[in-house]
Amino acid sequence: MEEYTIRPGGALRRAEEPGEGTRLVRMTEEEFAALPQEMPHRRRLERSLETVRYCKAESFGGSAQGVLRLPGRGEEAPLTFGFYLWRRELLLIGGGEALDRRLEGLRDTLPGDGSPRHLLLAVLEHLIGGDLLYLQEVEEGLEEIEEGLLQRVPEHFYETVIRRGKELSALHAYYEQLIDMGDHLSGEAAGEEGRFWQLFTNRAERLHNHVEMLREYLRQIRELYQTQIDVQQNRVMTILTVVTTLFLPLSLIAGWYGMNFPNIPILHQRWGYAAVAAVSAGIVAAEILYFKRKKML
Repeated sequence: MEEYTIRPGGALRRAEEPGEGTRLVRMTEEEFAALPQEMPHRRRLERSLETVRYCKAESFGGSAQGVLRLPGRGEEAPLTFGFYLWRRELLLIGGGEALDRRLEGLRDTLPGDGSPRHLLLAVLEHLIGGDLLYLQEVEEGLEEIEEGLLQRVPEHFYETVIRRGKELSALHAYYEQLIDMGDHLSGEAAGEEGRFWQLFTNRAERLHNHVEMLREYLRQIRELYQTQIDVQQNRVMTILTVVTTLFLPLSLIAGWYGMNFPNIPILHQRWGYAAVAAVSAGIVAAEILYFKRKKML
């Protein structure tokens, strides 16, 4: 368990004395379960921490609690943890080292008044602080996929698109849940605090809209891929049609002169073979010229 104290001016320090300022406490699920029973609705949060599938916040009189599930980025696993607001304390439960890494630099974004709700707001703001840059990186990755698709049809296109689609769907749901959390907590806040929570909600909504735009962009890329496949198939069918048409007259001539009738014209002439070969070559040349004029070759 790690305890910090936030004081007026936003200074975050190791807690030295009980009750000194607002306390930020990092603990595991086991440590939270061992806390005194007088904390209201603590068992409810413990049950929520068993399986965290989405973000939510609940208020019960003087306390507030909830869980968060941050989507993984790339190969990272989703980050889950809970929070509990009680008196002058903000408890962050679970998350392990992954949460500690995400909270690096938090002291630079702390509010000046040091209230627990402001501290929770600072944590949430810090967690989404770099999301816009990450979404821009995702957009650049989609642009690279689109540019590569215009050059050639990639072999593992659907694997890449499905992975990106799942990631964007998780982010879409995540920001939507943050908007609900912000609306819920801002509805219980008054004055300046309520305005800060509304600003957070607006920021989450802008990120949500950005993800929606990326999802639409991804759908357009999938449509472009299907168009490229159709063009490729049409090109192959055109070539097969041209080749079949070129050799169809030759097949007719070969079948005609392959019949076992003794009176077939020029069959017994010395120049018969050369004449048939010349006629066949002329037919092929005429067909090639025709297809080139029609821009089929």
